[in-house]
Amino acid sequence: MKTYEVALVIDREPTDEELEALPSESLDTAGLIGFETQAGAVLAYVVRDAVSLVDAIVQAIHEVESLGRLGLQVVGVHCEDLVSLRDIAQRIGRTYESVRLLAAGKRGPGGFPAPVSTGQWALYSWAEVSAWFAMHYGTAPAGVYERTLAAADHLIRARRILTGDEHRDDFLRLVAA
Repeated sequence: MKTYEVALVIDREPTDEELEALPSESLDTAGLIGFETQAGAVLAYVVRDAVSLVDAIVQAIHEVESLGRLGLQVVGVHCEDLVSLRDIAQRIGRTYESVRLLAAGKRGPGGFPAPVSTGQWALYSWAEVSAWFAMHYGTAPAGVYERTLAAADHLIRARRILTGDEHRDDFLRLVAA
């Protein structure tokens, strides 16, 4: 077993009164070491001993969501997967213009990963973009830890979106496809 620390994004911060009403062993059992608000997101830091990072995340979600009568819901895993073209340029050590041209297909081998969001600023998955740069330019891809956190975050957000959806089980097939 290995010890993992995971920052889960939760739907709200519990009040001091709510935390004081919990038996102290509840927090110890959950492995909960603290809360923090960061850029508008409430994070619950959890330490778990598990055989894998995925197991640690699953255990942490169950423990946090079953804490007494708090009614906390895990809505994501804190990760830094969503990046702008400027973020990509900084992480990869290129100019913004170089990355913009690669993303637009005007330079390089083509096939740059599509943005996961559009609008005023397109956001990309760092896990996908770093793998593309590794394949075409020999740079280091995002590590397994980063990719696992990114995938877990997307899946947990999907779980919340599909709450109560009659076709929720059908969507589980997408993960296995």
